[in-house]
Amino acid sequence: GRFSSQGGVLVSNVARCNGTAWSSLGVGLAGSVNALATLPNGDLVAGGSFSFAGGLAPNTTARWNGTSWSAMATATDGYVKALAALPNGDLIAGGSFTSAGGVTVNYIARWNGTSWSALGVGMNAMVRALAVLPNGELIAGGDFDSAGGVAASRIARWNGTSWSALGAGMNGSVVALAVLPNGDLIAGGNFTGAGGVAANFIARWNGTSWSALRTGVNSQVSALTVLPNGNMIVGGYFSNASGVAANYIARWNGTSWSAMMTGMNSIVEA
Repeated sequence: GRFSSQGGVLVSNVARCNGTAWSSLGVGLAGSVNALATLPNGDLVAGGSFSFAGGLAPNTTARWNGTSWSAMATATDGYVKALAALPNGDLIAGGSFTSAGGVTVNYIARWNGTSWSALGVGMNAMVRALAVLPNGELIAGGDFDSAGGVAASRIARWNGTSWSALGAGMNGSVVALAVLPNGDLIAGGNFTGAGGVAANFIARWNGTSWSALRTGVNSQVSALTVLPNGNMIVGGYFSNASGVAANYIARWNGTSWSAMMTGMNSIVEA
């Protein structure tokens, strides 16, 4: 995120908790950290709009190997908003940029450990969220209505070769994505319809069609995560989840919504 202390410890926008105490990762990052991803070897990648990592030259992505930060080639020309690691270890970055490492990529790019490359012709607007399905396919969400030259309303699938739409998509931006244990995809954002179905700020894709999670929530969803038991935690700008008072954070158990104690006193973003 964008913070200078955590748990009483001085840190710079990124921190680690070992279950008991917080600690810094080197000298941290000088600017906002918008996304994190873990590579198969355990290295951590951070993306954002920071001006340096661990005292290095300006960049928008950086790798932490457990001891020190290193830059990842030439920076993108805009900030990184989302990261995802593919099964083969390649890293996908999405954001506000149109080039990465000097290559035209249009809001989404792949890092193979050495260089950046495009995924087709990319998108026509910002990518805000990324997720990887169990079969290794990539899902991207954001503000775009075209992916790889194909009409795709705010959400699209990359099969390793080409982009395709997920039904009729959304009528507003997709900001967060998560994959359930059964492989279904959850999308959250600033929309009220998904695939032509009323879906207030959150919806499920079962591989064929979109559906609502009851009546959804009453404002934007900004963060999603799935617990080991399959329950999903949802954060955002909302105060109500399908009739249940829930201040900025709520739990979905696959059937119904519930509050998490008294919630938060401000919006939840990730």
